[in-house]
Amino acid sequence: MIALLLITIVATIVLISKWYYEVNKYHDITDMNSFRWQMNMNKEEFSKLENGMSYLEVVEVAKGEGELVEEGVYVWKDELLMTQIYEVHFQDGKLEEKRIVEKRGYSKR
Repeated sequence: MIALLLITIVATIVLISKWYYEVNKYHDITDMNSFRWQMNMNKEEFSKLENGMSYLEVVEVAKGEGELVEEGVYVWKDELLMTQIYEVHFQDGKLEEKRIVEKRGYSKR
């Protein structure tokens, strides 16, 4: 009876730990940043991205989550330039393509 109770407690702890990790894995990465702009990407971080990386690996490199713009496609703003974004395409959870996209139409001058 005690063994069954211990097994149930351990299984519950494992399930709660997995759930907590899934919920907070991205939050923990973004919490490392002192400033909000650090959650964006820069050219050096972009150059470190390689085909086959998972979304979590890309988030770790960028130190922040991207914005999902369509299924499998995320974008990160540039840390310095407001005129470009970094677009990353994932297929089956793996990085398949990356590119720098020039943004247009934001100036009101």
